Amino acid sequence: MARGNRIAASVSLSILVVMGTIEAMLLSGCSTLEPTVRARIEKVRAILAGADERFAPTVYRLLERGIDSAWLWVAFHHPETKFLPDMLKINVTGFLRKVDYSHNWSDASIRACRAFMDSNRAVLAQYAELYRVPPEIITAVLWVETKFGRYTGIHHVWSVYASLATADEPENIRTNQQVYRDTIADPVRLAMLDSLVEVRSRRKAAWAIEQLVALSTLARDSVLDVLSLRGSWAGAFGLPQFIPTSYKQWAQDGDGDGRKDLFSIADAIASVAYYLHANGWRDSPAAQQAALFHYNNSRDYVECILTIAQRLRQQQ
Repeated sequence: MARGNRIAASVSLSILVVMGTIEAMLLSGCSTLEPTVRARIEKVRAILAGADERFAPTVYRLLERGIDSAWLWVAFHHPETKFLPDMLKINVTGFLRKVDYSHNWSDASIRACRAFMDSNRAVLAQYAELYRVPPEIITAVLWVETKFGRYTGIHHVWSVYASLATADEPENIRTNQQVYRDTIADPVRLAMLDSLVEVRSRRKAAWAIEQLVALSTLARDSVLDVLSLRGSWAGAFGLPQFIPTSYKQWAQDGDGDGRKDLFSIADAIASVAYYLHANGWRDSPAAQQAALFHYNNSRDYVECILTIAQRLRQQQ
């Protein structure tokens, strides 16, 4: 791209992200926009006509990634698609709250895990042998994630990511920085948190775009009805709570019906086992911890899974 075109593209993207509305984009310096950029902005307006304009930055970036405009019109006019401000907050500032996993290895929890293992002994053994991941670990992951499917999430997955993709808009960054304003008096700590939240906002927005691209691909290439998916506040779905990019890479057909359905117990078991194997699960404790960290980048989570598995082994 020529230098002049790079400048024009940069200016248009700045308008898109900072102003946050389609009309502002088109009214601010339109005559100087590079034709391709202007055409893309016009497409954003056409796609979102009658829909929520707060999705404009998301649509623009998806068009940049080559996602079909007709598909985007369907997705953003879907009756379940809603802008979810709360998802911007929890995904960016959720790290401020420590998660307590201790209830997951209570006596009642271990009994539930043992009952699950007894009911699914054959399929657990099959994929434990194939991928060399112990049944206790697979069971522990599925228990912690969704209690074996009892709590798979209520949030519209497409809406979660489409909203989160705007996290790096200045107004949304400032809103998230207000979350802790009244609780921190130390100006140095406040400045550090502000910087961290800004960095997290940009990373989360880019991450959300990757998930939307994956969902768009899955809508074309898989049996998933991606616009009906419901999941967690992080956009994870199914018994093992895979995000879309993880589904693309590691979901497995555990029952041989030709579908990779993470709401199926057999498929969920096979997918967890393959995920951990593919991400380094081996005999050494260090490799096992690393594989679990890849699943959830939390030391408390990793220790929880290992604790449940140990208690299950002790009861054999």
